[in-house]
Amino acid sequence: MMKTQNEKYHLTDKEVELMELLWKLDKPLTSMQMLEAAGEHSWSDNYLPIMLKSLLKKKAIEVCGYVQCATQYARQFKYAITREEYIARFAISHGLKTNAIPRVAVAMVEELDEDKEEIIRELEAFIRELKEK
Repeated sequence: MMKTQNEKYHLTDKEVELMELLWKLDKPLTSMQMLEAAGEHSWSDNYLPIMLKSLLKKKAIEVCGYVQCATQYARQFKYAITREEYIARFAISHGLKTNAIPRVAVAMVEELDEDKEEIIRELEAFIRELKEK
């Protein structure tokens, strides 16, 4: 569910750091697996459950299963929004209007200095998809 444009969609820096880990690994993880995979991280190990609760409330992650760890079961988490969806929600909640989307796309292409022809082909494909919906 998309928040209204008046509501700020915000993840803390530490939450974004955790989301980056989930996006990078792209597989369900328990909290222990997150701590092991994170290596050096900016949050304390004791803060992880608080971040997970917050990210669940914001619908940025979801519980996707349970695995047995010794005599207990641990929840597995995966991201519920992609990096691109997060950026879109953030931009919209901070005032990006529909008519600015083409200009933002052009600015991003220029900023990234990527192969413009390939990006144009991808954008044309997206436009065709949108027209068909």
